[in-house]
Amino acid sequence: MKEFIYGWIQDIAFYTLLMEVVLHVLPEQGQKKYLQFFMGIVLIILVISPMLSAAGLDRQLDETYARQTYDQELQEFQRRQQEIEEEYERRLEERVEEAAGELEALEEGSGQEASGGGQEQEGGQEEEDGVEIPEIRVKIGESEED
Repeated sequence: MKEFIYGWIQDIAFYTLLMEVVLHVLPEQGQKKYLQFFMGIVLIILVISPMLSAAGLDRQLDETYARQTYDQELQEFQRRQQEIEEEYERRLEERVEEAAGELEALEEGSGQEASGGGQEQEGGQEEEDGVEIPEIRVKIGESEED
């Protein structure tokens, strides 16, 4: 118990000394009052920390802090996930539009080739760009020879 009290007093003394050094090093007076306010709050927490730990409030404070941090990280994650999904949908729509445009261009190009580019030959063969496509007929059922 004696060591605990000695460590607690040592922490307060070290913090007070550190606070004074920081206040003397700080060049601007306008920021001094805000820094003194913040450091005063930290000093109060240091002074009452043994009472908080004796009452079990230190664990509750830790849990509350962890829960709030978790909630903030979860909200940030969900926001980022929503942004990624929106970006994915936007890019997907762009690609679909590009593909539709390419398909229309191909259909227009093949429609022009079919109307004037190919020639009908005997036996149902069509010649396009030097490629012959033979006609294939398949009959299902009885043969005519019977």
